[in-house]
Amino acid sequence: MSAAFLLLAAVPRPSLTKFQEPAQGQEVVVTAPRSELPMTSSAAKVQVITHEELARTLERSLPRAIGEAAGVWIQESNLGGGSPVIRGLTGNQVLIMVDGVRMNDSTTRFGPNQILNTIDPAIVDRVEIIRGSSSLLYGSDAIGGVVAIWTKRRAPAGALGDGSTGGSLTGLYDSATDGGSGSLQLDGATSDWGFLGIASGAAWDDLEAGGGEVQESTGYETASGFGSADWQLSPDRSLRLTTMLHRDFYVPRTFQVVPGYGQTEASYAQYDFALQEREHAILTYDDSETGGFADRMQVRLFARQYTEQRLRRRTGSSTQSFGETQVDTLGFGADWIKDPEGSHRFTWGLDLTDDHVDSTDTQTDLPSGAVTTGDGEFAPNASYTSFGAFAQDEIVLPANTYATLGLRWSYFDFGFDDPGNPRVTGDFSDLTASSEISHDFSDSVSMTATLAQGFQAPNLEDLANDGDFAGGTELANPDLDPAQSLMGEIALDVYEEGWSGTMAVFATRIDDYIGRRLIDEGAPGVSGDETYLRSNAGHLDLWGVELRSQHAIGARGTPWSFENVASWVRGRQYDDTIDPNTGEAPLDGVEARRIPPVNGRLGLVWREARSSIAWLDEAQLAFVWALDQEQLHPEDASDPRIDPTGTDGWTTWNLDFGGPLSASSRWSVALVNLLDENYRVHGSGIDSPGRSIVFSLLLEF
Repeated sequence: MSAAFLLLAAVPRPSLTKFQEPAQGQEVVVTAPRSELPMTSSAAKVQVITHEELARTLERSLPRAIGEAAGVWIQESNLGGGSPVIRGLTGNQVLIMVDGVRMNDSTTRFGPNQILNTIDPAIVDRVEIIRGSSSLLYGSDAIGGVVAIWTKRRAPAGALGDGSTGGSLTGLYDSATDGGSGSLQLDGATSDWGFLGIASGAAWDDLEAGGGEVQESTGYETASGFGSADWQLSPDRSLRLTTMLHRDFYVPRTFQVVPGYGQTEASYAQYDFALQEREHAILTYDDSETGGFADRMQVRLFARQYTEQRLRRRTGSSTQSFGETQVDTLGFGADWIKDPEGSHRFTWGLDLTDDHVDSTDTQTDLPSGAVTTGDGEFAPNASYTSFGAFAQDEIVLPANTYATLGLRWSYFDFGFDDPGNPRVTGDFSDLTASSEISHDFSDSVSMTATLAQGFQAPNLEDLANDGDFAGGTELANPDLDPAQSLMGEIALDVYEEGWSGTMAVFATRIDDYIGRRLIDEGAPGVSGDETYLRSNAGHLDLWGVELRSQHAIGARGTPWSFENVASWVRGRQYDDTIDPNTGEAPLDGVEARRIPPVNGRLGLVWREARSSIAWLDEAQLAFVWALDQEQLHPEDASDPRIDPTGTDGWTTWNLDFGGPLSASSRWSVALVNLLDENYRVHGSGIDSPGRSIVFSLLLEF
């Protein structure tokens, strides 16, 4: 499905003056001080996707909408997943945040996860994609990049503002799943208060791929609710409370229950995420009164709970397992920013989170009904605490040159019970530095060079969880060391009349890479019964090039434009650990795992605000493509989601169009995969939608 890509606008250099006070009742975009763009920002690194751009994609989930609107590679192990792959990294190497609060917790998996799919697209105001290492500001996990989500809000009306109530009703139907979603939003404001609430639900049937092939064990249902309340304490101070509850019901882990590559039968007869429930509450205090030691501060208190229930039965087994893992998190964050009327701007802050993990498992012998209860996948009484403090200085240098320098200290502490042995405890710490320098060659051309360290602490998923991987078994390792990364990047931004473009060339090295090693291959020639051990698997080198451009077609003010996105990433892993069975080092100099192929998108867009056709004001034809991916890691070749001979390249054509039905209603239609190509996104556990139609309707009141 196509999407109108972000129109690349120049990132203005922030003037080093006091923060401007918003007029009373004025609608403002609120972000955390640490998330404000520094003077050295490049559009190649930071991309902002609005709610309107996400909605235009007509995608059924937030990860798929982000993938279409931002050109981010999305891997789907099942219909209820969707994990972004940024610069060759995914899972707990990419940080997901909501309103300045990290969603990654100490149980976030090394591989693809479903965090993004447990966030309702209807609540999202905008998404910021930050490519490359961002550990200075955001700590562990941000070595590949950050997906920062900011939710919708209704600002207080102010003394002279609009205190009316309103809302909207949206619906979407997708023929590829013969399913749909809907949401109801209600909002209102008084002079001092703003309120917004959203309720949503969705039901998706089994997905139909190209050629009419129906993929079994893909459909599921979901429900969610969201609330936001803003209180204007004074012209310079505000308080906001947000709450979110999202539930996915009986999401099949498709690649585990449908035979994959190298399998004559699936590893499991049943594997359902019976429940994926994410809930949180965030209380945010903003103070923008100038003067003193800071011109703006923000303090965040939050409580979060994630519950995952798995219903599983191995192929050929009569024992059904019901496992539940619950993660309870309390956290605190604070940021300050000072603009001292000179050549510097200072930003500093701190974070504290505390996780407690409870994991249980119930085994039921189906013929007899006998039930046995015991510990779950995570070790008992598991806890994980993290703390970080950072400082950043933005500097104006002579000759249109700017620099951003920063330093962060991080500390992590963990513990869990080991039955029959003393309690296992440990800690990690790290000092992370980052430097960025930018030069404006003219009003329309700038270049930015970045050298940034990154840090990934082993979490409880690595240290205390004996789980499953690709149908096999994965063992925890409490003796892991943190991974350290170093990223270098050169970015070029060009903004000329009628066209704009960005290009980034990057290279990342990750030492003490937290991966896995095969310690038992199981039955020869059989995929899905291997045993792996989590380990520091040598070092990983990644490098690549990213391009984005947008060209107006015709004279100034033309409604036509041509948009292009392309990405190329390569990587290699070097681990000289010797396998005692073979006397060789099987992971020394192999291809990096699950690297996307060269891929991109071309789009021809027509968007006319004052169209002569009353019911039509936008249309887009998009050509989406990916080349063959034959560079496979040994784990790729044994992964039932990936063809061991490589993933074939593919192309699709997609057509979107839409317009107003009235002043308060809008329709949109997408014709997906017009040539009905049967293809799979590399690394995914399901094929992509075949020829289908998506229809959406928006009613405002």
